[in-house]
Amino acid sequence: MKNKIVTYLLLVFLGAIIGVGGFYIINNNNTNINNHSEEEGTLYTCGMHPNIIESEPGTCPICGMNLTPIKNSNNNKPVDDKDRKIIYWRAPMNPNEVYDSPGKSQMGMDLVPVYEDEGSASGVVTVDGSTLQSMNVKMEFVKNKSLSPIIYTNGNLQIDERKEFALSTKFDGWIQKLYINFTGQKVTKGQKLVDIYSPKLVAAQQELITAVNYESALSGVSKGEMISNIKRKLELFDISNEDIDKIISTKKINKYMTLYAPFNGTVLSKNVIEGEMIKAGAEIIKMADLSTLWLKADVYESDINKIGIGDKAEVTFSYNPNKIYSGNISFIYPTVNQTTRAVTVRIDLKNINDELKPAMFGNVIIYGNKLSETLAIPETAVIRSGKKNTVILSLGEGKFKPVEVKLGLYSDGFYQILTGLKQNDVIVSSGQFMIDSESSLRAAVKLFSSDKPKIEEKEMNNGKMENSEMDKKPIKDVKKEDTHDNEASIVHSGIIDVESIDKNKDGKVFQDPMDWNVISDKDGKCPLCGMFLKEVSIDDAKMNLKMNGFEYK
Repeated sequence: MKNKIVTYLLLVFLGAIIGVGGFYIINNNNTNINNHSEEEGTLYTCGMHPNIIESEPGTCPICGMNLTPIKNSNNNKPVDDKDRKIIYWRAPMNPNEVYDSPGKSQMGMDLVPVYEDEGSASGVVTVDGSTLQSMNVKMEFVKNKSLSPIIYTNGNLQIDERKEFALSTKFDGWIQKLYINFTGQKVTKGQKLVDIYSPKLVAAQQELITAVNYESALSGVSKGEMISNIKRKLELFDISNEDIDKIISTKKINKYMTLYAPFNGTVLSKNVIEGEMIKAGAEIIKMADLSTLWLKADVYESDINKIGIGDKAEVTFSYNPNKIYSGNISFIYPTVNQTTRAVTVRIDLKNINDELKPAMFGNVIIYGNKLSETLAIPETAVIRSGKKNTVILSLGEGKFKPVEVKLGLYSDGFYQILTGLKQNDVIVSSGQFMIDSESSLRAAVKLFSSDKPKIEEKEMNNGKMENSEMDKKPIKDVKKEDTHDNEASIVHSGIIDVESIDKNKDGKVFQDPMDWNVISDKDGKCPLCGMFLKEVSIDDAKMNLKMNGFEYK
């Protein structure tokens, strides 16, 4: 009896051990199966090229970066699309390229379906809340703002044309004495500049004295006419009335004529020396008043409507970049430079202590006409692509839509909005490229998921066909096929010899507009991205390689 009880207990204990072990094994197998399923469902992408999607880890065929796993969210999981309604088809690389039916995009890639629960034909993108938060996307309202257009340009200092003076005579003569010793010398108004001896001037003075001495012998009318004519002659020689009256009263001839400074200024050039003979009209001394200078700056013709006479300007010079010289626009020149397409504006600057020198180069900031309240957005919100300017509009509930806008004036980090937005619209001011990347990634995942069965079926059929052909062909034919160039041979590296690729010598090759080092002499698809190759001239192909950092010969 006792042995039966012991045997019974042993059987119960053994059964318990078997049960626990079986449960553990089954549970472990289920876990492995689930993990394996999750690993199989994980897709990998390139951070720089989200259109690259692979089912296993590796490197990007374009840039060589390691592929990273795509976050396993509802948006990226392959789903059963049988019950979903397709509203349109779009290009995977360009959301604005929309079609009514499936086919190929302009780049030669398969179009991606867009379903009713994802967006509309206007390009709406939906991002879930957690993903949106991790993107650190910032949004703000479109508001009215008072803008003052600011124009940045440069210019150079020039002498005020109204305050230049060239000293010359109206008769031949000799320089008897120079009171100016060097270029750059300061002079004051009325200061002696030069003494000149001229036989013509001496003869004219003698005629005046002779006319005065014979005045008693002549009739009143004749006497007056004779003296007036001689005085007029001296005036034409730039002899002052005071000097003429002095000659008449003293009846003494001034052997030398003295020329005086007409205003305070600086001698810019001294073109004679003492004892030198001069001709009538020759420049003796050139001087200018440098207390005020002109700064001439160029403003593009598209910006002319933003400025006006009297607008404030600030100028800095390299000799002391921390010092700001303030002035105002005093004149806008009436013509446009045909080469630079710019209009010259003139700014008056006071030259205190002669710190500024003519021909100095200055950096200019012009504060234009202040606008009334107008719609404005931060410049960080604008996505520029060629001639188009796009802003990401928030529709709420994680939905975003790209909107093309027309920009107006720019001022202090803000653009005026002419069309495309209205007041109180919510826009993305920072992180909009993350939204665009998320949209491109989803499109690539869908393209990968939809093409995978086709690719597998194609590979299977190709494999069957190749095996069948192999059975029929002799061994020498198989070896010959192995020597043929495959698709990878059109992916070039190192120094690319473009002319050697042009085997038919027609001066043209086929090049991938995304992977520029993919070049062939025949049309076809890029083995890296699947895009159709574009026919270009050899010179254009070389230019494309140069612009994108590839070496060629």
